[in-house]
Amino acid sequence: MDAPAFPFSRELTMYLDDFTTRMRRGQVTESKNIAIETVNLMRHVISISRWDNVEQLTMLIKAVGRKLIKALPRELLIVNVLCRLLRIVAEESESVEFVEDSWSARRTRESASPRGAETPAMGVGTGAPGALMRTLTEQVSGRLDVETMTLLGFKKNILNEINVYISELDNIEDDIAKNALEYIHSNEIILTCGRSLTVEKFLLKAAGKRKFHVIVTECAPTYEGHEQAKALASSPNIEVVVIPDSAVFAIMSRVNKVILGTRAVMANGGLIAVSGTHMVAAAAHHHSTQVVVCAGPYKHSPWFPFNDDRFNALVSPDAVLPYREGDLVNNVDVISPRYDYVPPELVDIFVDSMGGHLPSYLYRLLQENYGDAKDLAWNIYDS
Repeated sequence: MDAPAFPFSRELTMYLDDFTTRMRRGQVTESKNIAIETVNLMRHVISISRWDNVEQLTMLIKAVGRKLIKALPRELLIVNVLCRLLRIVAEESESVEFVEDSWSARRTRESASPRGAETPAMGVGTGAPGALMRTLTEQVSGRLDVETMTLLGFKKNILNEINVYISELDNIEDDIAKNALEYIHSNEIILTCGRSLTVEKFLLKAAGKRKFHVIVTECAPTYEGHEQAKALASSPNIEVVVIPDSAVFAIMSRVNKVILGTRAVMANGGLIAVSGTHMVAAAAHHHSTQVVVCAGPYKHSPWFPFNDDRFNALVSPDAVLPYREGDLVNNVDVISPRYDYVPPELVDIFVDSMGGHLPSYLYRLLQENYGDAKDLAWNIYDS
């Protein structure tokens, strides 16, 4: 069934088009920055749009979500943020309903009280002739005050909660890094894959009190591992070694722990991570090496990976097979995926700002963060 269309103003359409254009051009690539940009966009949308009740606000968020996902179908973080915002709206609307219910209950008690003897229409009693008019005026004025305060207060509360959410996103790496000493011990050999700001701060936080070794896979053909190794080498307590991807299985027997970052965490506990992560996780599983994944709650997706390639993207294969190899290029097909899907059985524990969780516990985290709003992920294309 098609979802009801929400009218977009010209200003709102311009903001949405500018956001999707910047995303398509790759001007915003970091996971956290994409999440923050999406929240800022939705905060502006809620501020400038006209809505009179919770239902219209929910329709607005869903309509904007459908437009964004239609333009950026592979960007899981946008859906995660929208589901979280819908959860915030649902939580705040409960207090609004409580205010309205309290007024309705008071009105019911007043209307049920024996005021017949005080009304001038009865012609008897001790009440003044204007008692009924004053009572009705007080009730109507009280109702108008409740509605006005409820709507304005509700909008203010929503924007305040969004600001809190943005602050939470800004500090998410530091909050995750606070748990580093529980998972990293002195003289351990740790292996990581590719470039991850969350993993970088996690390791640097532990290096403040402990010395250990870090092996970084170069993550060809992007070679993001070199950037990660350079950032970790800034700490005197970390000895960093960069290895080619082909040497992962050979060196895994000496590794004590694997710490990975990820682009998104699927509902079943699987990962959408940088290409090469699946090979590292499989080698760690073969050698019974613990795999720890550092990921903030905003990366938890309500989607299940029924199709592993649905959320993947292909990049230029020029780094793998240069176009100058003309004779060979014309005879082969080269596929260069940006991400790997890592099944949940290859992951041992997830670490976020609240601590460590098993993959089987993710369903509970999804319910706490999104509630019924996670259904948006399933009918987002129904428009």
